[in-house]
Amino acid sequence: MKWIMLIYKLPLAKTTANKVAVWRKLKKLGVFPIQKSVCILPHSERTIEHFEWLAAEFLETGGQASVWEAESLTPSQEKEIRDFFLDQVNGDYRRVIQEAELAKTERQFKALWARYNKIKARDYLKSPLAAEAKAACEVQAEKFHKKEESS
Repeated sequence: MKWIMLIYKLPLAKTTANKVAVWRKLKKLGVFPIQKSVCILPHSERTIEHFEWLAAEFLETGGQASVWEAESLTPSQEKEIRDFFLDQVNGDYRRVIQEAELAKTERQFKALWARYNKIKARDYLKSPLAAEAKAACEVQAEKFHKKEESS
């Protein structure tokens, strides 16, 4: 499988707040950290674009960054990386499935859908649990709407 790798270095003069902002952006993308200041995502046009934008931000602030295509050299390394990406979204999808059963208000359903869409945005390897989470949300929303209509 192909991967996109971001190698970056923050400018020395920048504050901890900038480091935290970078960390949050990388966490939001759900990157796999290879080592300090090196991370990867599965190869796609979208992930290339994400990393190119981040690299441009680093360069604009006086840092360094480069984006590379990469491949795993061993099956065990490949499995570790794939498992990382699937595990992070599968846990989130499972929570959405559980919370769908507990949702009782329109506001809760909207929040649940928003969370589902955020998870789906970083579901780079297309987890089978995505369909299950979506179905759980739809079933409960339909029950809620039928209950509302009959009231």
